[in-house]
Amino acid sequence: MSTKRELIKLKNLNLLTELNIFGVIYLMNKKILGIVAASVAALGSAIFAAPAHAVKQDVDVNVTIQPGIYLRTFKTINLQITQGDLGALQESDYNTGGSDTTDGTGTLMRTVPRIGAGTDTEVTKNVKELFAVWSNGSRPINVTVTPKITDTDTQQTVLANADAASTDKIVLKSVTVNGGSGTPTNARTPIVGGVDLIFDTTEATAGSYTGAGLLTVEALAEL
Repeated sequence: MSTKRELIKLKNLNLLTELNIFGVIYLMNKKILGIVAASVAALGSAIFAAPAHAVKQDVDVNVTIQPGIYLRTFKTINLQITQGDLGALQESDYNTGGSDTTDGTGTLMRTVPRIGAGTDTEVTKNVKELFAVWSNGSRPINVTVTPKITDTDTQQTVLANADAASTDKIVLKSVTVNGGSGTPTNARTPIVGGVDLIFDTTEATAGSYTGAGLLTVEALAEL
């Protein structure tokens, strides 16, 4: 009987010991968590309380809406250079060397004339109107016409002979813009102008010459 009581006391003692151990662990964990929380709070306070060096500046923002412009031009310019353009003094005659009158039975002289005997090699051709520019603004408009360099070796603007086997060429020496600037008075009235094109025909003979995309027409509105 006494042995049974001793076993019960031993079990109760073991239970109390386990409870005391759990209590100690609980108290230790609680204390550790409290220390960690206090450390985090102290660190956060230190971060936010630490002095900072900062600078700031206001920035202006400007926006410009460009005036609307519209360019109209031709896709292709077809020009004719005549022997008269080349300086030929005579392009026809009245039966030179023979009678200039016929009764219906007369014949014309067969003496070979000097065809295209002009000595000029520089020819200026005018294009009366090449561009028209409309604008809904009141700022001045400026139009430029720029020749494209097609021969990088000579830095020239060249029109090649349509016959691929030919080495003949015409060189576009310069472009002068006429009426390329002005201030629109209203959105319905365009700025209209043309160009003078100066060609060098030194290395050209009779035939067709082409230059695709040879001129660039650009209209600019001042801001």
